[in-house]
Amino acid sequence: MRFRMAQPRLDAIDDLADELGGCLVLTSFLDDRPLRGLTGLIDWRLNGQVSRLMLRDFIDCHYQEVLLTPISGRLPFDRLLLVGLGKRSDFHAQRFEDVCRFCFATLQGLGETRFAMALPGRIGLDVGLRQALLGWRRALSEAFADEAYADLDLVLLESPEVQRELAEPMRQLQKELDGRVHANAL
Repeated sequence: MRFRMAQPRLDAIDDLADELGGCLVLTSFLDDRPLRGLTGLIDWRLNGQVSRLMLRDFIDCHYQEVLLTPISGRLPFDRLLLVGLGKRSDFHAQRFEDVCRFCFATLQGLGETRFAMALPGRIGLDVGLRQALLGWRRALSEAFADEAYADLDLVLLESPEVQRELAEPMRQLQKELDGRVHANAL
């Protein structure tokens, strides 16, 4: 398993160009218009492609609604997976974990082992960081079989503050997952 963190900025994402491919996972609340955060930034880079799909009622980001679309060279990914979070007022720790589980299961079903994502929702506001990390870890463990961990290439797109908080727990997670892969290989 290869795990890295980068800031949710276009220049930081562009710096991953030689390393990525795969899938960019974005999330959005049903009631976030215009699109916010990383999703809004990526939509801007894609000349409003996601916003146009919403305006045409192709997608509205209701809970666990999903859109998979190719990205035509404007980002260092082959495709974009947009997952709906539903109404912001309905978002809580259990929903966060359920969305993570849904995202990872979808990626696993697509055979996608190379991806970048931000933690869904507003971590620290809607869901506490420690709660989010535990839910994210459980969801990742459930979605990918032990033998698939060796192939995972994951970039977490978060602010420097969140990265500092996640650095040690993520090192422990990677060590734990690498240990499971090694144990299964024996």
